[in-house]
Order: sequence, then C-alpha cells, then structure tokens
Amino acid sequence: MRRVLSNLGSDERHTFRAQFGKYGYKRFHDPIKGVLYSPTMVVRNVEIIDDPSKPTGVTDHLWLNLTKSFSDLGLLEPGDIIQFNGRVAQYTKGYGSTSVVDYKLTYPSKVILQNQRETLPIPKDHTALIGMIMNLNYDFYKVQKRPLVPFFMDAFKKWQESQIKTLPIECHEGNSYESDLGYDALNYKQEMKELEAKKQAQQEANNENEAEGIEFLKSHKLWLDELKKLASENENKISNRILTQFLQEKTESKKQLMEIRVKIRAAVKSDWFESQLNDENKTLSPLELLAKKLNSR
Repeated sequence: MRRVLSNLGSDERHTFRAQFGKYGYKRFHDPIKGVLYSPTMVVRNVEIIDDPSKPTGVTDHLWLNLTKSFSDLGLLEPGDIIQFNGRVAQYTKGYGSTSVVDYKLTYPSKVILQNQRETLPIPKDHTALIGMIMNLNYDFYKVQKRPLVPFFMDAFKKWQESQIKTLPIECHEGNSYESDLGYDALNYKQEMKELEAKKQAQQEANNENEAEGIEFLKSHKLWLDELKKLASENENKISNRILTQFLQEKTESKKQLMEIRVKIRAAVKSDWFESQLNDENKTLSPLELLAKKLNSR
C-alpha cells in the first residue's frame, strides 16, 4: 500500500485519517550530546481523505514523531481516530546492503481527534513525556530489555504528583542508569545494590585473572623475561596489540590465545609486574639505563 505514498510525491500536502496505536520513543546517538530520546507514536490503517467520499488506504501502520500538535490532543487510547494534514517524505531505512527506501509523513498540521471525547493532558516537558511513555509501556520494554531510565521515570512521577487529575498510568522504578551520571535517584536502593554487586563481581573476576596470570608468568620465566623486554622497549607499557602479537607467537590456536590473553593482560597491568620492571632497572648502571632509554626510541 505504501506505493500510494510514493505516488503522491512531496510537493503537496494531503489530508490523512488513521487510528491511534500506541506511544513509543526512538533512541539515537548524537556525537555532541550523546544518547537522546525522542517521543513517537504509531498510527494504523492510514487513509488519504483528500476526497472524504473516496478514502484510499496508504499503509497498515506508520510511525510519526509525537509533535506538539499530537501531544495537544491529550492522552490517546488505541482506536482513537485522528485526522491531520501532512507531506510525504522519502527516507532510507536500515544500513549498508540491507537499506531500503521507504516513505513517511512529515510536518503534521490541522490535527483533530475525530471521535471527540474528553482526554487528560499529557506532559509538555520532554523529560516527563519520555518518562510517561516508559511507564506506559513498562511491561513490554522490560521484556524487550529496552532502557527504562530513572532520570525520565522520576520526572514523570514528579509531574504526576503535580497534577490535580493524574493520568491512569502506574509509576515504576527504572532499570538503567544510562545517560544520567551523577543522577540523584529518588528511591533506587535495590537497583543500586544490584549495580554494586555487578561491580564487585567484575572486580573479583579481574583479581582472579590477575592472580592466575601472575602465577603463570612465575612458572614461565622465559615468557616473563620477554614481556619485560617488550615493556622496556615501549616506555614500560605493553599495549593490547603488542601483547596479542606476542601471544600469537606463543600459542598454538586462537582458542588458547583467547583463554590466556585476559590473564596475561591483567598480570602485565598489575603492581607485581611493575615491581619486576623496577627491580630490573635498579640493577642497571646510569649509563645502561640511558642506553636502554635511547634504544627504546
């Protein structure tokens, strides 16, 4: 049916009618601002009604930006009939070899709710609006493991508390700390506890890898001596590239390399390995140290 949209072109504005489906958000990364969220809505059974007596179906569903005109309608429910004017625009969906040309409707105007009924206002504040959408779709987003950011969730909760007549939307706790470093959460003790537990588990895993890597190098003195030499030639540092090249020469398979690299990596970053380098430097004379420094350049 979207062929109808492609045939309309983008020169003129047209009148459309559709059924409201649900609210949503799109998440994208701005190189300057970082992760951003934008409110959206999906409409279904979209028709062009330039001639109201001859409605023509154009698509079974269409995602639209939740612009001010749509927000001003208040809290919509699935099945609400919306009429609006818009212009067809072409865009590329997907990336690389999987990209395809598709069509969308832009710059909506003259938006009306055809099945006239009383609606409750929704947040005008962007942060609270995203929070409303996250709370509204909480169960679905939780199953899909989509971000439920406390920064937005709390903003909606505060907005709800400021309303004389609140929206019939339950407030939930978030599950992601994305894009809110230093955020003072209202009540996320359980989430903080889980976050600290994950950090602790990661630290314990790092400590275990370091200990096993050190024991391995202690029992493989030739490896240790070669790694110390590599470090001394590179300002007492061993990059991931240098370490990988070294291990490729020492291991017989990619699997073996992957198993041992994380342990050796932790070992050469440890205080123990640094002390090995310092002990070696202490045994050299000033002239030998100078020669070593010049040779490493």
